[in-house]
Amino acid sequence: MKKVLSFVLITSVMLLAYSCNCGSKEKKCEKTESCCKEGHKAEVKKIVITAYLDIKIDQVEKFLAEVQEVITKSKAEEGNASYNLFADLKEKNKFVFVEEWKGQAAVDTHFATEHFKKFGALMDEVAAAPPKIKIFEVINEK
Repeated sequence: MKKVLSFVLITSVMLLAYSCNCGSKEKKCEKTESCCKEGHKAEVKKIVITAYLDIKIDQVEKFLAEVQEVITKSKAEEGNASYNLFADLKEKNKFVFVEEWKGQAAVDTHFATEHFKKFGALMDEVAAAPPKIKIFEVINEK
């Protein structure tokens, strides 16, 4: 459970750093969909999350069998733009998720789903190390 809590905490803290700024110089917006100053409309930015996973060698088959649920259900979420798992060609126990979300609210909703929580419990069992998470904001879209 420690690994899952670390995963969620690290991801949440990193996402807070990507909060929008609606153009008002007084303060930052709390969420990308709302604004800190009346009359301003904050811009919703797409968020890309990469999560590098190191799975115990003897747990790879279990991981691959059980991870399909989180992939399928995450792709079906309204705020999801894409959600894919990639396997390292040389190191069979290394994987990376690349997820694209339609804004902070979509990410928050995803973290609250039962399938994400179930995935966290799976990671407690199969992870050889805590995931390495990188969070990006898409900057080349209008």
